Amino acid sequence: MGILTTKTDNTQLIKQLGNSILNFAKSFPLASFQAGEFKQHPSVTLLTCSDSRMPVEIFGSSFNHIFAVENIGNQFRTAEGSILYGLFHLHTPLMIIAGHTDCGAIKAADSNFLAEPLAIRNELSVVKDSLEKIITQSGVSVTDNQDLRHTQLSELNVDMQIDLLLSDEHVFNLVGENKLLIIGVMIDLHNVYAEGYGQVYTVNINGETDTDILQSFTGLGVFAAQAKRFTRY
Repeated sequence: MGILTTKTDNTQLIKQLGNSILNFAKSFPLASFQAGEFKQHPSVTLLTCSDSRMPVEIFGSSFNHIFAVENIGNQFRTAEGSILYGLFHLHTPLMIIAGHTDCGAIKAADSNFLAEPLAIRNELSVVKDSLEKIITQSGVSVTDNQDLRHTQLSELNVDMQIDLLLSDEHVFNLVGENKLLIIGVMIDLHNVYAEGYGQVYTVNINGETDTDILQSFTGLGVFAAQAKRFTRY
């Protein structure tokens, strides 16, 4: 038996969602979908944070273009099967790992989260482990300045996810054979990098983090031109 409640008035929200549903059907890309035999043909596997400020549409229209995997703290190990499905079965030539400023998962993993429900603690433990491992590997000293600290940690977290991806032999071989490009980016939602809100910065390409080298990859267009990071090692 369902639960009916009238305590919250969601009339406007329901109306907005209803309009979105109708618009999706109205603008459905039938011709291109039919040309692809109604199957999946994404060109990007995207691992991004489930934060609502991080829409998949940052990277363009998502329909049959982006195979999106979202979880708190954009963790490879939390959704390894889904990500590898995009790479091994859908054969996307591009893998993007997207972190962002003011990431709640990063902030929580950098604090005491024992009061959280078990399921949340389990996911945050993966984030915490990622941060601890990459700090140990890189030897980077992270600032205590709270305005900058969690952005540095988010950059390092993106690095760790790329390291984990490359530790898979099949993924490593795809990259080596130029069948897969892995790009790590940071979305600046708060103008932390002081160049404007909503800027996207490349922080890692195939495990390379030196921004001078990344900027030399001119064939990658904006991804090369927008290479920038705080943490260097």
